[in-house]
Formats: sequence, structure tokens, C-alpha cells
Amino acid sequence: MKTNLFLILFFLAAIPIASFGQERPKLQYAAGFGPSFDNNIGLWGINFSNELNVRLGKRASFNTNLTFYQSLGSTKEQTMPQGEYGNDQSSGIFLTPSFKYDIIQLESGFKLALAVGPSLQLGGDAYTLDINYPTSDEPNYVYFGNKYQRIGLMTELEAEWKTKNPNVKNAASISAFGADKTFPWYVNLTYKVRFGLGKK
Repeated sequence: MKTNLFLILFFLAAIPIASFGQERPKLQYAAGFGPSFDNNIGLWGINFSNELNVRLGKRASFNTNLTFYQSLGSTKEQTMPQGEYGNDQSSGIFLTPSFKYDIIQLESGFKLALAVGPSLQLGGDAYTLDINYPTSDEPNYVYFGNKYQRIGLMTELEAEWKTKNPNVKNAASISAFGADKTFPWYVNLTYKVRFGLGKK
């Protein structure tokens, strides 16, 4: 019985190894940018991403992603007195290793993939708060700041399609970062240009 179980486990383990051997790993680099949203304090901004992708098989790949995010404005109406300005802002660098799997692959070259992995955030946010509201009509604005060095979860859904250049592909993704029991904390929409590196 133990021998049969061992043979079954060996066979199951050998299937992905054999599939990986059918296709050489391919290295790809992608650069991207797009709008972002800080769901915690209602800020919108922009993100810039750099991604290195190592294909493990026909559908699976390993990604390392470095993304910079900076807020540019608030989605909330400013209630500060005239002549004063809110200081709400957030920014961060996210380093994310992830496992990526192609859910859909079409002959036209279109792919839909899901990526999941831990993400290290280095950054912070700041916001202005009326600590007298709603108990008093006289506002008392206090500036608060947070610095983050934390690990959260990053998920990404990405669509990829071919261009006229066989070595260049376009992609668009939506990704979400969550930490401290809050998901999503940040949401990114990113347009990417992906380049193949080396041989297939």
C-alpha cells in the first residue's frame, strides 16, 4: 500500500516537471503606469511599475514587481477654512514577488492571468482631521502621519495581447493591496508594455 501511494505521489509530482521541460523558461520585462486609489483616506494618484517575469511553463510564471505610488489629490470635498489647505497625501514603494497563472489563453495571443503574492510596503500617509467634529462648531484641525514598513497581500488580474512586433506585448491590469485586516487598501489600474528578453 505504501509503495502504491509513493508511486502515485511520484507520478503527480512528475507531471508538472515534464510540462515545464517541454518549453524553455522565458524572461520578460514590463514597464507600466496608471491611476491608483488609496481606499483608506480617499486619495487618488498614479503608479509606476517595473516587472520581471520568468515563465515556468505554458501557463505558470514567477513575477517580481517594484511599484511606486504617489497620491495627487483627494476624492473628498475639502472642508478646511478659506486660506488653509488639506495636507492629505500618501506614497509608497511596493516590492512584490508573486505566482502568476494564465486562466485563459487564446490562439490570437490574448491571455487573462491571475497573480497572487506577498508585498512589502515602504511608505506612509498623512491626513488632516477636525478633532472637534461633530461636538463643536469651532474646528480644530490636527495633522496625523503614519509610516509603514509592512507585509501585505497583493492580487492582480491582467489581460495581455499581441502587437505588430512579436517581441512586444501590451497588457492592462487591476491590482489590489491589503494589510492590517483591510482589503483593498490600495487599488491600481496599470497599462504595461512587455518585452521579451533572451530566447524562448
